[in-house]
Amino acid sequence: MRIAVISDIHSAYAPFAQAYSDARAAGFDQMILLGDLFTYGVDPTRCAELAAKAIAHDGALLIGGNHDQLYVDLQNGNTAYFDRLPDWIKESVSWTWDKLGMHWPDDLPILEEWETGAILMAHANPFGYGDWTYMSGETELVRAAASCAARGYRYGVFGHLHRSRYHADDKAEIHVIGSVGQPRASDDRCPQWAMIEYRNEKLTLSRHNIAFNATAHCADIQRQPDLSPGTRNRLCGFFE
Repeated sequence: MRIAVISDIHSAYAPFAQAYSDARAAGFDQMILLGDLFTYGVDPTRCAELAAKAIAHDGALLIGGNHDQLYVDLQNGNTAYFDRLPDWIKESVSWTWDKLGMHWPDDLPILEEWETGAILMAHANPFGYGDWTYMSGETELVRAAASCAARGYRYGVFGHLHRSRYHADDKAEIHVIGSVGQPRASDDRCPQWAMIEYRNEKLTLSRHNIAFNATAHCADIQRQPDLSPGTRNRLCGFFE
Protein backbone atom coordinates (compact mmCIF):
# COMPACT_ATOMS: atom_id res chain seq x y z
CA MET A 1 0.00 0.00 0.00
CA ARG A 2 1.24 3.46 -0.91
CA ILE A 3 0.10 6.36 1.26
CA ALA A 4 0.83 9.98 0.30
CA VAL A 5 0.96 12.24 3.36
CA ILE A 6 0.67 16.03 3.17
CA SER A 7 0.77 17.80 6.52
CA ASP A 8 0.51 21.32 7.97
CA ILE A 9 -0.51 23.19 4.83
CA HIS A 10 -1.28 26.45 6.65
CA SER A 11 -2.86 28.33 3.73
CA ALA A 12 0.30 28.03 1.61
CA TYR A 13 -1.27 27.21 -1.74
CA ALA A 14 1.81 26.98 -3.99
CA PRO A 15 3.66 24.25 -2.05
CA PHE A 16 0.36 22.47 -1.34
CA ALA A 17 -0.49 22.39 -5.04
CA GLN A 18 3.01 21.16 -5.88
CA ALA A 19 2.89 18.42 -3.24
CA TYR A 20 -0.53 17.35 -4.50
CA SER A 21 0.70 17.25 -8.10
CA ASP A 22 3.87 15.37 -7.15
CA ALA A 23 1.92 12.81 -5.13
CA ARG A 24 -0.52 12.19 -7.97
CA ALA A 25 2.37 11.77 -10.41
CA ALA A 26 4.04 9.27 -8.06
CA GLY A 27 0.81 7.34 -7.55
CA PHE A 28 -0.80 6.28 -4.29
CA ASP A 29 -3.51 4.08 -2.86
CA GLN A 30 -4.52 6.59 -0.21
CA MET A 31 -3.83 10.30 0.31
CA ILE A 32 -3.87 11.70 3.84
CA LEU A 33 -4.03 15.43 4.54
CA LEU A 34 -2.58 15.33 8.03
CA GLY A 35 -4.16 18.45 9.45
CA ASP A 36 -3.79 22.21 9.75
CA LEU A 37 -5.08 23.50 6.45
CA PHE A 38 -5.26 27.10 7.63
CA THR A 39 -3.66 30.03 9.51
CA TYR A 40 -0.31 31.73 8.83
CA GLY A 41 -0.51 31.74 5.02
CA VAL A 42 -2.68 34.06 2.95
CA ASP A 43 -4.40 31.73 0.49
CA PRO A 44 -6.94 29.86 2.63
CA THR A 45 -9.73 29.77 0.06
CA ARG A 46 -7.68 28.11 -2.67
CA CYS A 47 -6.26 25.68 -0.11
CA ALA A 48 -9.79 24.78 0.99
CA GLU A 49 -10.79 24.31 -2.64
CA LEU A 50 -7.79 22.09 -3.40
CA ALA A 51 -8.41 20.01 -0.28
CA ALA A 52 -12.04 19.57 -1.35
CA LYS A 53 -10.85 18.51 -4.82
CA ALA A 54 -8.44 15.97 -3.32
CA ILE A 55 -11.24 14.57 -1.16
CA ALA A 56 -13.76 14.40 -4.02
CA HIS A 57 -11.50 13.27 -6.86
CA ASP A 58 -8.77 11.27 -5.11
CA GLY A 59 -10.49 9.92 -2.01
CA ALA A 60 -8.19 11.92 0.26
CA LEU A 61 -8.91 11.97 3.97
CA LEU A 62 -8.46 15.09 6.10
CA ILE A 63 -7.24 14.44 9.63
CA GLY A 64 -8.15 17.31 11.93
CA GLY A 65 -5.39 19.41 13.45
CA ASN A 66 -5.47 22.17 16.03
CA HIS A 67 -5.76 24.77 13.25
CA ASP A 68 -8.72 22.91 11.81
CA GLN A 69 -10.51 22.29 15.10
CA LEU A 70 -9.94 25.95 15.96
CA TYR A 71 -12.25 27.05 13.13
CA VAL A 72 -14.79 24.36 14.01
CA ASP A 73 -14.81 25.77 17.54
CA LEU A 74 -15.21 29.33 16.30
CA GLN A 75 -18.13 28.31 14.13
CA ASN A 76 -19.71 26.73 17.19
CA GLY A 77 -19.09 29.83 19.32
CA ASN A 78 -16.32 28.24 21.41
CA THR A 79 -13.40 30.69 21.73
CA ALA A 80 -11.47 29.01 24.57
CA TYR A 81 -8.50 27.94 22.43
CA PHE A 82 -8.55 31.13 20.35
CA ASP A 83 -8.48 33.26 23.50
CA ARG A 84 -5.20 31.63 24.63
CA LEU A 85 -3.35 32.35 21.38
CA PRO A 86 -0.74 35.12 21.02
CA ASP A 87 -2.12 38.30 19.47
CA TRP A 88 -0.33 37.84 16.12
CA ILE A 89 -1.78 34.34 15.68
CA LYS A 90 -5.23 35.62 16.69
CA GLU A 91 -4.91 38.24 13.97
CA SER A 92 -3.98 35.59 11.39
CA VAL A 93 -6.90 33.40 12.49
CA SER A 94 -9.40 36.27 12.33
CA TRP A 95 -8.09 37.31 8.91
CA THR A 96 -8.38 33.71 7.67
CA TRP A 97 -11.88 33.28 9.10
CA ASP A 98 -12.99 36.43 7.30
CA LYS A 99 -11.46 35.31 3.98
CA LEU A 100 -13.10 31.89 4.22
CA GLY A 101 -16.46 33.56 4.67
CA MET A 102 -17.09 31.37 7.72
CA HIS A 103 -18.38 28.56 5.47
CA TRP A 104 -15.68 26.13 6.55
CA PRO A 105 -15.77 23.41 7.98
CA ASP A 106 -19.10 22.46 6.39
CA ASP A 107 -17.42 21.65 3.06
CA LEU A 108 -14.47 19.66 4.44
CA PRO A 109 -15.23 16.73 6.76
CA ILE A 110 -12.45 15.90 9.21
CA LEU A 111 -11.44 12.72 10.97
CA GLU A 112 -9.81 12.63 14.39
CA GLU A 113 -7.33 9.92 13.31
CA TRP A 114 -6.91 7.12 10.77
CA GLU A 115 -5.52 3.63 10.92
CA THR A 116 -4.58 0.90 8.51
CA GLY A 117 -2.93 -2.34 9.56
CA ALA A 118 -0.30 -1.57 12.18
CA ILE A 119 -0.22 2.17 11.34
CA LEU A 120 -1.87 4.97 13.31
CA MET A 121 -2.01 8.48 11.87
CA ALA A 122 -3.08 11.60 13.72
CA HIS A 123 -2.17 15.25 13.43
CA ALA A 124 -0.09 15.69 16.56
CA ASN A 125 0.41 12.47 18.52
CA PRO A 126 -1.30 9.24 19.64
CA PHE A 127 -2.57 10.68 22.92
CA GLY A 128 -6.09 11.49 21.76
CA TYR A 129 -7.74 14.18 19.67
CA GLY A 130 -7.47 17.59 21.29
CA ASP A 131 -4.12 16.81 22.93
CA TRP A 132 -1.75 18.92 20.83
CA THR A 133 1.50 17.91 22.54
CA TYR A 134 4.44 18.34 20.16
CA MET A 135 6.74 15.40 19.40
CA SER A 136 9.70 17.72 19.89
CA GLY A 137 11.97 15.75 22.22
CA GLU A 138 13.03 12.24 23.08
CA THR A 139 10.71 12.11 26.09
CA GLU A 140 7.64 12.79 23.96
CA LEU A 141 8.78 10.36 21.25
CA VAL A 142 9.33 7.54 23.74
CA ARG A 143 5.95 8.23 25.30
CA ALA A 144 4.34 8.21 21.84
CA ALA A 145 5.92 4.86 21.01
CA ALA A 146 4.61 3.38 24.25
CA SER A 147 1.15 4.82 23.57
CA CYS A 148 1.06 3.40 20.02
CA ALA A 149 2.12 -0.02 21.27
CA ALA A 150 -0.49 0.03 24.03
CA ARG A 151 -3.11 0.76 21.40
CA GLY A 152 -1.93 -2.10 19.21
CA TYR A 153 0.07 -0.16 16.58
CA ARG A 154 3.65 -0.70 15.48
CA TYR A 155 3.90 2.62 13.63
CA GLY A 156 2.77 6.16 14.41
CA VAL A 157 2.78 8.91 11.77
CA PHE A 158 2.17 12.47 12.89
CA GLY A 159 2.69 16.11 11.86
CA HIS A 160 2.16 19.31 13.90
CA LEU A 161 5.83 19.91 14.74
CA HIS A 162 6.74 21.47 11.35
CA ARG A 163 10.01 19.50 11.58
CA SER A 164 10.91 15.92 10.73
CA ARG A 165 11.55 13.47 13.55
CA TYR A 166 12.11 9.72 13.77
CA HIS A 167 12.23 7.39 16.75
CA ALA A 168 12.27 3.60 16.98
CA ASP A 169 12.43 1.31 19.98
CA ASP A 170 11.21 -2.16 20.89
CA LYS A 171 7.65 -0.82 21.21
CA ALA A 172 7.01 1.21 18.05
CA GLU A 173 8.37 3.50 15.35
CA ILE A 174 7.38 7.15 15.35
CA HIS A 175 7.59 9.22 12.16
CA VAL A 176 6.94 12.97 12.31
CA ILE A 177 6.31 14.55 8.91
CA GLY A 178 7.65 17.97 7.99
CA SER A 179 5.46 20.90 7.07
CA VAL A 180 4.14 22.08 3.71
CA GLY A 181 3.40 25.57 5.06
CA GLN A 182 5.77 27.31 7.46
CA PRO A 183 8.59 24.73 7.83
CA ARG A 184 10.47 25.42 11.05
CA ALA A 185 13.66 23.34 11.01
CA SER A 186 16.56 25.71 11.63
CA ASP A 187 18.79 23.89 9.14
CA ASP A 188 16.20 23.22 6.42
CA ARG A 189 13.30 25.54 5.59
CA CYS A 190 12.22 23.50 2.55
CA PRO A 191 8.59 22.31 2.60
CA GLN A 192 8.09 18.58 2.24
CA TRP A 193 5.56 15.79 1.88
CA ALA A 194 6.01 12.06 2.43
CA MET A 195 5.26 8.77 0.74
CA ILE A 196 4.73 5.67 2.84
CA GLU A 197 5.23 2.17 1.46
CA TYR A 198 3.47 -0.40 3.64
CA ARG A 199 4.13 -3.99 2.63
CA ASN A 200 3.98 -7.17 4.72
CA GLU A 201 3.44 -5.06 7.86
CA LYS A 202 6.69 -3.18 7.20
CA LEU A 203 6.64 0.61 6.82
CA THR A 204 9.13 2.58 4.74
CA LEU A 205 8.80 6.36 4.60
CA SER A 206 10.45 8.66 2.06
CA ARG A 207 10.43 12.44 2.39
CA HIS A 208 10.11 14.65 -0.68
CA ASN A 209 11.16 18.29 -0.79
CA ILE A 210 8.82 20.71 -2.56
CA ALA A 211 10.07 23.35 -4.96
CA PHE A 212 9.05 26.59 -3.27
CA ASN A 213 9.62 30.31 -3.76
CA ALA A 214 9.75 31.63 -0.20
CA THR A 215 10.42 35.18 -1.42
CA ALA A 216 7.20 35.20 -3.44
CA HIS A 217 5.30 33.66 -0.53
CA CYS A 218 6.47 36.39 1.84
CA ALA A 219 5.75 39.08 -0.74
CA ASP A 220 2.15 37.83 -0.86
CA ILE A 221 1.96 38.12 2.94
CA GLN A 222 3.44 41.61 2.94
CA ARG A 223 0.86 42.75 0.37
CA GLN A 224 -2.06 42.09 2.73
CA PRO A 225 -3.20 45.50 4.04
CA ASP A 226 -5.61 43.96 6.55
CA LEU A 227 -2.74 42.33 8.46
CA SER A 228 -0.66 44.55 10.73
CA PRO A 229 3.02 45.07 9.85
CA GLY A 230 4.06 43.24 13.02
CA THR A 231 2.00 40.18 12.13
CA ARG A 232 3.19 40.21 8.52
CA ASN A 233 6.79 40.30 9.72
CA ARG A 234 6.21 37.45 12.17
CA LEU A 235 4.66 35.30 9.46
CA CYS A 236 7.52 36.00 7.06
CA GLY A 237 10.13 35.43 9.76
CA PHE A 238 9.74 31.65 9.45
CA PHE A 239 11.14 31.82 5.92
CA GLU A 240 14.10 34.13 6.56
